Amino acid sequence: MLDVILCSYNSEDTIKDCVDSILNQTFRLFHLYIFDDCSTDKTVEILKTYKDRRITVVSSKKNIGTYAGKNFILKNYCKSPFVALHDSDDISDPNRFRRQIKYIVNNDIHCVGTCVKEFWDDPELQPHTVSSATSENNERINTYPEVINKQQLQELGSFLNEEKYEKYLKFKFCMNGTVMFDRKLLQKLGGWDGRTRIAADTDIFIRTLSFSDIHNIQESLYSRRFHKNSLTASGVCGIKSKIRKDYNMARKPVIESVLRDAPIVRDFYYPKFRREIIKCVV
Repeated sequence: MLDVILCSYNSEDTIKDCVDSILNQTFRLFHLYIFDDCSTDKTVEILKTYKDRRITVVSSKKNIGTYAGKNFILKNYCKSPFVALHDSDDISDPNRFRRQIKYIVNNDIHCVGTCVKEFWDDPELQPHTVSSATSENNERINTYPEVINKQQLQELGSFLNEEKYEKYLKFKFCMNGTVMFDRKLLQKLGGWDGRTRIAADTDIFIRTLSFSDIHNIQESLYSRRFHKNSLTASGVCGIKSKIRKDYNMARKPVIESVLRDAPIVRDFYYPKFRREIIKCVV
């Protein structure tokens, strides 16, 4: 009934906590597809220790990027009605999948995230995300809007200029690791922008609004870990980087297209790559 897409890269310090939180869900009818993006540490070795027939690991022999990896899993493996995402640094509450499936079914929607507990080990490291909550013991709760609709893109598009760009960065859709989609919606969207390595989460949320409002359950069902080695903390492609800004600025025609009821559909792109398929069966 549910497919879970988890992409990993050099996640040896966090992958066990992450995978254990998924396997310990109270909703148990799922397949977990892990795309390892050519890790050079012990991530794959750790994944090979699992003996659970719900897990399939795709170990790429080439680093192709998280969005291309998601597209590979979506196009070649996902068959269930719903698709949940997860980041390899993070931890899901045991009731996350059950609560999201119930919410989607009861409210007849197609995309739902949750609120997030943010945590970090380094007291000098402050999350880049926007939150009104006070931090205590290196953690805080970050809430996300209960509903985002297409009309709000008018304001978002107005932020895509030099003067207002900081407001664009503060606009909140969902925390991507918390999201569960109706698989048919992902098929309509053509998956993620697999030709980029940054910021395609916002791109797919913008395009989602062509077909559906986005909802967030007003409960923290996901814990997000912040650390200095994360992609968003990187000077090269992090939140403040030029490459991310250039990609974000290019979302303006995507927004305009959605507002004209002319959705942009991607093509499930991923490059050719060699891979090992690991079945974690008993």
